[in-house]
Amino acid sequence: MSAATSQQLQSIATADLKDRPVLYRQLLESVLGSSSTLTQDVIQALQVFITHSLEESVGLVVSRQLLGDFVSLFGEWSTGKDVEATKEMWKYLLDQMQGRAVAFEEQISSVREKLADILEEQEEFLEAARQLQGIPLDSGHRPISENYKLQIYIRIVRLLLEEDDAVTAEAYLNRAALLIVNSTDPVLPIHFKLSQAKVLDFKRNFLQAASKYHELSYIPMIDAGERLQLLTKAVTCAVLAGAGPLRSRMLATLYKDERVHDLPVYGILQKMYMDRVLRKSEVKEFAATLEPHQVASLADGTTVLDRAVIEHNLLSASKLYNNITFQELGNLLDISAEQAEQVASKMCGEGILHGSIDQIDGLVHFKDAGDLASWDSQIAGLLHHLDGVVESVQTRYPEWAAAQMSRA
Repeated sequence: MSAATSQQLQSIATADLKDRPVLYRQLLESVLGSSSTLTQDVIQALQVFITHSLEESVGLVVSRQLLGDFVSLFGEWSTGKDVEATKEMWKYLLDQMQGRAVAFEEQISSVREKLADILEEQEEFLEAARQLQGIPLDSGHRPISENYKLQIYIRIVRLLLEEDDAVTAEAYLNRAALLIVNSTDPVLPIHFKLSQAKVLDFKRNFLQAASKYHELSYIPMIDAGERLQLLTKAVTCAVLAGAGPLRSRMLATLYKDERVHDLPVYGILQKMYMDRVLRKSEVKEFAATLEPHQVASLADGTTVLDRAVIEHNLLSASKLYNNITFQELGNLLDISAEQAEQVASKMCGEGILHGSIDQIDGLVHFKDAGDLASWDSQIAGLLHHLDGVVESVQTRYPEWAAAQMSRA
């Protein structure tokens, strides 16, 4: 078949210039229509067609049209066929075009997107991201819309996060941030905010991530089931965040959201909000729901969850005791007396825990936060009422609310 295809291509090359594009397309359709599978004969014939299309004698304008037709026709024809053979054909086309990359930027971009689709389906996320990274988005040789750039950047971020590469993902997210303001696509800002939340989550900026996830959980354009998943992620990040007034307010906001009552994480959220001591069994059950980056070890050998639980239980203890020995505190927190002293000292120094350390007697003395706690409670109440107003507006005017959220 390849020899016959080559002869037909040579014949078309001598035909009238205006007739060539139609004849080339008919030949390509004939090759693809000769078999329902990607046989070796079809592959060789397609390779001959690609090689001919890239010859300088064909002319740049015609070459671009031929390759555009190939991407369109082969892309449609190969759907549902041998994935590996299809992937190799796209790679062959890409390799052949690299020698004249500047001349075929648009065609190269299309092929890289096709390859990224296949690689993503095969869960080769890093390789899929590399294909998209190879798309020339800053070239001056062709017009590229900002929406297209934004779409590619956000997709790269999503793929990199699948491989836990938050550092590179953040770099592309920063590029997307420069374009998101002018986006005319109502869906892209949602994907951007979700990518923001995930990057913050991976970087262990759990408090900011919780806020982003919670904000996303109210967007009507997102499926109801996915909104509950986002709300669950918000609770998880709030639980993992370091103790302090900001986390307390976040916990209060989430606890007063009526939707959390049916979530599996409601139990641990309730205990944290009410300053109750967490038991080992509860912590173990919650730990089973965490993602790998959320259980990674810190410099001191503990995990983010260990730190969050220790700080929470210490604050809970401060509500129950006027003072406690380092040894008893260590037993309560399931750590050594020395570690208990260090944690208490650190939290007192940061103003998270109100108290003092008596190293001579080996005691931690707790003090009532007084007016500060009352002030925090009032702010939390105000934020809760504000959330209620926002939710009411979203319920009554969903289209207007969605438009405002997409601009935020």
